[in-house]
Amino acid sequence: MAIKITVINNVDVPKNVRKMNDDALWTFAANEWHRLISPYTPFRTGTLDNNVSIKPREIHYNAPYAAIVYHRNANFRKDKHPLATKEWDKAAIPSQGSKLVSAMQSYVDSGKLRLRG
Repeated sequence: MAIKITVINNVDVPKNVRKMNDDALWTFAANEWHRLISPYTPFRTGTLDNNVSIKPREIHYNAPYAAIVYHRNANFRKDKHPLATKEWDKAAIPSQGSKLVSAMQSYVDSGKLRLRG
């Protein structure tokens, strides 16, 4: 069973950014969050971490076993992803959440943001 992770569920994204309705910003955020949480994602062959679909605000892990691995408290291999753990998005928040917010702020500051009226 695949699993969907919503990018800003637990990350402390400022309210003014959270309210922005720009698909390009949120697709950027999802790609960036996937990159930042990748070291926390269990990794044996790479199928789980590499078989994802990115949508605005969402990362879909498409491996059929994704939900099982996400919720299972297992002794994950650490040779390729030393930080691998269950609920990898939540585990990454303390060290990676502020990096996501900074990347999103840089995106906004770059002038790429398209605000809809």
